Amino acid sequence: MFTSIRCAGATAAAAIGLSLLPGPAAADKPDPPPADATVAFDQGHQGGDVPDHFVGFSIEWTLIERYMGPNAREGFANLLSNLGTGVLRIGGGSQDNMPFNADVANANSVITPEDVASVRATLDLANANSGDKPAWSTILGTGMAQQPQRPFATPDNAKRFTEQGVEPAFGDAAGRHTLAGIELGNEPDLNYPTTPVNTYPTAYLSAFGAYSRPEIIKDFPVLGPNTSEQIAPWQDMKAGTPLLGIRFFHQWPAILDFEAPIMKASAGTLGVTANDHYYPLARTCPTDPFRCPTIERLLADDRMSNFEYEVYTHAAEAARHDLGYRVEETSTAAGRGANGVSNVAAAATWTLETLFRAACPDPPDAPGTNEDCRVQASGLNLHNAEVRAFFFPEEGNAYYNAVNYDPTPAMGTPSAAVPYYGLLMFSELAQGMGDLHRVPLTTAGPNPLPVKAWQVRGKGAETRLFLINKGEAPVTVDVEAPGARVALDRMTPFDPTGAGRTLSAPEVRIDGRAVGADGRWPGLDPESVKHDGHTVPVTIGGGETVVVTNHG
Repeated sequence: MFTSIRCAGATAAAAIGLSLLPGPAAADKPDPPPADATVAFDQGHQGGDVPDHFVGFSIEWTLIERYMGPNAREGFANLLSNLGTGVLRIGGGSQDNMPFNADVANANSVITPEDVASVRATLDLANANSGDKPAWSTILGTGMAQQPQRPFATPDNAKRFTEQGVEPAFGDAAGRHTLAGIELGNEPDLNYPTTPVNTYPTAYLSAFGAYSRPEIIKDFPVLGPNTSEQIAPWQDMKAGTPLLGIRFFHQWPAILDFEAPIMKASAGTLGVTANDHYYPLARTCPTDPFRCPTIERLLADDRMSNFEYEVYTHAAEAARHDLGYRVEETSTAAGRGANGVSNVAAAATWTLETLFRAACPDPPDAPGTNEDCRVQASGLNLHNAEVRAFFFPEEGNAYYNAVNYDPTPAMGTPSAAVPYYGLLMFSELAQGMGDLHRVPLTTAGPNPLPVKAWQVRGKGAETRLFLINKGEAPVTVDVEAPGARVALDRMTPFDPTGAGRTLSAPEVRIDGRAVGADGRWPGLDPESVKHDGHTVPVTIGGGETVVVTNHG
């Protein structure tokens, strides 16, 4: 039997007092339903550490005014601060589609010194109370694309970006401490494709060498390669099918042989990372059903295996070159997301699980070989864009946005969207923690359950067990926990219509709470559970995540 108490000041204290009084209500309380599975806190496992600055966002240059303009800045800084530490990457396709120009009025179609200054001003707000080491750092992207498609993307354009944009805004000591690096080009595999005859990325590496010269970038950190991959099964990625040959997945050893010495020559405050992009689905899929977005496909284990294969392969290659590795752009579906998939509770579930799998990827071709998480990403950024195309922010937000901007002329405070809550749950309870590892469940029946379990170590003897239910139906898990009390935090689908939707619900809450209209998070409100026999029956609703924290 167990007693639960909501921790909330005087109310919690009163509830604790009542829980200690004998009475018929406690004696008559029915036994919980039989468990679908059991799981135990793993006290002896030595796992990996979850780095600080793990969570982050990728924001297009076309949306600086919407996220970091005068009316939006404070609220967006609050949304950053809620997450503790992170990385704000400014770039994406927009960096290759927008020239830098210091001599024109600020507009959606051009990068100006005002845009770069807005990024710095926002980070200063988010870092106001972070001490010597900034809580939030930034990656600033500049174009590097083949002509004649984008004639303005030249080394001279990059030089103006550095001299007239980056140096005035980030050239001081504090600014340099905040700048993780200047990113050269976005998804160069789309601009500098290889061919079956010439698989070595000669044109791309030649351009990277030209753009990264000291007279162009000065002494600021340089980051690459910022590649993307085809949406395909990991088996095809490993085999290198002809379709996948147009991407740079298999060229990473050659790319990093060339780029690593350049990047390591001027490391930023967070070290040097080789960066990569990943999308499990795509909004448009008329000729390839494998890419078509559905909630079931998004949360399927095979999609997670595809992701882990990419992360493990590239993180290991980066480590071989003494580099870190960051998934600097990802979300639920390429092409700005899919309505009914990217903007519902399933996206928060996907975000949380993807963060864990980035921090400790299990290679599907060699399962179990990375249990100590020695190979891992150093972070992951969720992408944010316009719903249809660059330069049309008034049409609304991309379906996958973790933070929604204000599309009206007011350009007011951005708001937390569904995927944001996955980042928030991770940052509150896992980021910066140690001994990360997967925990096996023992199921009562013959079929596997759609529940994934991860454990981290918090402060002192505190341990946390994440139970992520990727199914529609509730699941009851008996949690074997030492001590006499645990705390439960829940990330739960929220359906304001009362229809009871779970994975397809349009909103999410953590401990019943939402981020405020001003971007501020009121904090966790865990439920305290006193238990007997060292076993806590935990019912996890459809699409819900429960974090069980043991303080002993």
